[in-house]
Amino acid sequence: MISIYTLLLYIHIVSAILSIGPLFVVLPIVKKMNTAAHIEMPPYIEAFKGAITIVKHSGHVLVVSGILLMWHAGYHWSTSWIVLTFLVMLASIVFLARAFKPTLRTFNTPAYDQKKFALLLRRKAWMYICLLLIMLWLMVAKPVLW
Repeated sequence: MISIYTLLLYIHIVSAILSIGPLFVVLPIVKKMNTAAHIEMPPYIEAFKGAITIVKHSGHVLVVSGILLMWHAGYHWSTSWIVLTFLVMLASIVFLARAFKPTLRTFNTPAYDQKKFALLLRRKAWMYICLLLIMLWLMVAKPVLW
């Protein structure tokens, strides 16, 4: 029989994969956006938006399963790696809310510049990947910093 902890851990790991994996998928899409004809852009933009939606919703599952795992395992809120994980998570939430939407909204407006558009999406995707990798390291390594 599978324990509740094992099930929560599995859900947590799958949601971590789904919260970072699509970002690696969008990198080739953004590369194609850089040279695509204007008429070819909408499907790339929709694929990008879909990937970000997956990242966002799997992040919700990741947070809930993480809190349940923390509670089940008996970790305290003041544990250094938990505090740092939550701080990085809050930064990533703010970043995700501001990173992609303003850039995506410029498409088909006078402010749209295809090269700048693709460059910004690429740069912001890598920045978000770095934030998520920091959180991943904190959750796996569980460093005791205080």
